[in-house]
Amino acid sequence: MKQEKVNEVLQSHGATQMHRDYQHIISLLTTYKEKLDMRNPSSYSKGQQNYIYHELKYSKNTIRIKQNNTYLKTYDDYLRVAFDKNTNILDRNDYLIIGLYKLIWDTYEVDKGHQITTLSYHQEEFKRLYYYLEVIKWKVRTAKDQNDNYLFLTWQNNWQVELAQKMKMGVKPSWEMLENLSFIKNQKETILDPSNFNFEILLNQMIFHVKNSAKIIGDEPLDIGIDAMISLVLFL
Repeated sequence: MKQEKVNEVLQSHGATQMHRDYQHIISLLTTYKEKLDMRNPSSYSKGQQNYIYHELKYSKNTIRIKQNNTYLKTYDDYLRVAFDKNTNILDRNDYLIIGLYKLIWDTYEVDKGHQITTLSYHQEEFKRLYYYLEVIKWKVRTAKDQNDNYLFLTWQNNWQVELAQKMKMGVKPSWEMLENLSFIKNQKETILDPSNFNFEILLNQMIFHVKNSAKIIGDEPLDIGIDAMISLVLFL
């Protein structure tokens, strides 16, 4: 087989692998939304739920949500609202998921259909997606609103959330107070329970597939510090 034909076959095989990476990422994103909505039941639109799942399942990119009576357009628009410190942001989960989806959709150029070769993809776009996902993973874990409440409940146990609320009300922590926290008292949780890492695991799995795609078309993204990654992300 001539070298040109070998290269063509390898390029086509690489594109097929990248398509699989995309499918895995969307499956993980769907699971992420399901878990996020269960953990933050007041932060998503019941009316938009089926629409969002339809977009994810069929690789559509038609969904748009308004903010201040204006339809948002880019993934950065959605991510800025998702992490806005304003306490009046409704359906915060949806802004996060749609922002992530549009970012992934753009990077994998889904609008162009299944690419024939890896030469059709842009290496810098996958590096950007990698850095966005790393920063979003950090932001979801740490970001708080103007009242010092976490924007998204993910890693926190329920008793930790309840404790934080009581302390904001001026209640001083004590062993008796801890024992009377509802989730501790009703034996649904214990103080020794580990934090919930399911959300970070899902994002780490997405990041793995992005790095795999990046390696197929060139060098994988460098593992740099979070501050350096933040400097490369636009929505902050």
